[in-house]
Amino acid sequence: MKQYDNYYKDSGIAWLENVPNHWDIVPYKRAVIIKNGKDYKDVQVNEGGFPVIGSGGEFAKASNYLYDGEVILMGRKGTINKPLYFKGKFWSVDTMFYCIPRKAVCGKYIYYQATIFPFNLYSTSTALPSMTQSDLCNNPIVFPPLAEQQQIAIYLDAKTEKIDKMIAKAEKKIEYLGELKQSLITRAVTRGLNPNTPLKDSGVNWIGNIPMHWDIACLRFFLRLINGRAYSQNELLPSGKYKVLRVGNFFTNDSWYYSNMELEPDKYCDKDDLLYAWSASVGPYIWNEAKTIYHYHIWKVQLATSMDKMYSYYLLRAVTNQKMGSNIEYNPKFLSKIKKALSFQCLIVLFISTGSSNLDDRFSH
Repeated sequence: MKQYDNYYKDSGIAWLENVPNHWDIVPYKRAVIIKNGKDYKDVQVNEGGFPVIGSGGEFAKASNYLYDGEVILMGRKGTINKPLYFKGKFWSVDTMFYCIPRKAVCGKYIYYQATIFPFNLYSTSTALPSMTQSDLCNNPIVFPPLAEQQQIAIYLDAKTEKIDKMIAKAEKKIEYLGELKQSLITRAVTRGLNPNTPLKDSGVNWIGNIPMHWDIACLRFFLRLINGRAYSQNELLPSGKYKVLRVGNFFTNDSWYYSNMELEPDKYCDKDDLLYAWSASVGPYIWNEAKTIYHYHIWKVQLATSMDKMYSYYLLRAVTNQKMGSNIEYNPKFLSKIKKALSFQCLIVLFISTGSSNLDDRFSH
């Protein structure tokens, strides 16, 4: 690519910073014609047809198409920060804009430009992120001559293709190591640590054989599942005394609701409590933050004194993994468990923690 050392100017836009002297700063509407998508339900078909595109890409087929050609698809509601490039006949949903490149504009370059838009500056202050057509039209973009747009697009196509291949390879490795980690957990909680111990049939298909001196018992005898509180939308506040833990908050700290309600003691979770999400991302979690109210879709797990917490966590992971991958009706209250002495549980936890840590180290290499 051509370099521009000593040939830069201030763009006048904080998030763009400096740009080459001979490049222009223009509103997005100078490069594209922006049109609204439409509801697809009246044209949806089960076979054949044209792709229906939403913010996550193609998800259905349509008997007709809205446009045939090169476009940049932009979210209008919901996911607004993931532009898509498409070329051909398609139908776009009503929560998307499709942007048609004007003459003497390289569509691929404009797509790459769209991926760096400061969407956080334009998202409307509603529960569902939204982008207005006016804001999108007037968003400033860097606009080089057509030949340079094309050169940049060719360069980025080649580089991003290589990176995408590297990402796909890394994802396969992560998937394999994840399966290996789950296998380690399942075998440890169902077979223990001694490979030479005599075994017997557990009578449970997915568990198989277990050590001769272990028992099978019903999980409900060893733990109590305490339901969180259901909230109406007007009870969830933008700020307040207590955070309200929802399932999505196990993965991000970016979006919280709050409550000022004083509830029964068992409706709060504290640091190191064992929790279980029974909706969406099903499975056990160890809570690592301060006192919080937990939502209706989460159980707090109260264990019998004979149960080690971390062993119970790994056991619930193994059982959840098996049950979610089968056609068996899923109800953790009535799942089988393997009963072991507390000392054995602690040894197994140490073994799994060490093995999992070694695998986690491999994730990062």
